[in-house]
Amino acid sequence: MGISEFLDDLPDEKSEARLSARVPVHVKETIKLAADLSGATETQFMAQAAYRAARQIIEQERVVRLSKSDTIAFLDMLDNPPTPNKKLRSAMATYKKSGLNVKG
Repeated sequence: MGISEFLDDLPDEKSEARLSARVPVHVKETIKLAADLSGATETQFMAQAAYRAARQIIEQERVVRLSKSDTIAFLDMLDNPPTPNKKLRSAMATYKKSGLNVKG
């Protein structure tokens, strides 16, 4: 994602939020060099890098990873679901009464 694509991703709102950080001098110098090399300001570069890292972490946390044996067990339960027990039947009855299952 280039700077222009990152900036296009941001809302066109007038309101902005400030984000600042204190870093060691060598970190600031490295960020400045990288920003210069990419044709961005330091602020643009840091915002882009933080935004990219945040999106990556959020995506990683949304993905469920299973071991091979857990995957097999999960797929088997989908293919051969157990008979609903008392707690599940109660939960299904509560759900039906809640009105959340209305088909629109």
